[in-house]
Amino acid sequence: MSMSLFVVLALEMEPKVHELNEAASTSGYELSLSETIELSSHSGFFPVKFEGQDTGFELYFFPVSEVPEQLKSVIPVSLHDGNIYQLSFGYKAHEAQAAFATAMNMNIKYNGVTIEDQAGTLLSVEQLKAAMASFDEM
Repeated sequence: MSMSLFVVLALEMEPKVHELNEAASTSGYELSLSETIELSSHSGFFPVKFEGQDTGFELYFFPVSEVPEQLKSVIPVSLHDGNIYQLSFGYKAHEAQAAFATAMNMNIKYNGVTIEDQAGTLLSVEQLKAAMASFDEM
């Protein structure tokens, strides 16, 4: 079974891997995304190095208009014309932490929001950080 985080960004925000890697250096986590992949055109496994370990998650990109209504209802109206980056991962701690750290950095760098797919709720940056810490206990 896998989980997903949906990071919603305004239409004009196109995240760049090198910018996210730079932002990660100030987050307190060692995170390095593969700079050979363009986020907005990639679909599938996305290799990441988290805390010195090779890991990764599945990454998908699509417009907000394609999400199910139950998820769209929690997205702020100002982002309804935006795009979604879906980060899917299994229950391996480093895989989950890499996805949460990436979502956190996207929110901070590009003023996005993150939705957790199980409950369909928005997660604040503080909640993303707390969730990352909980995976240490696995």
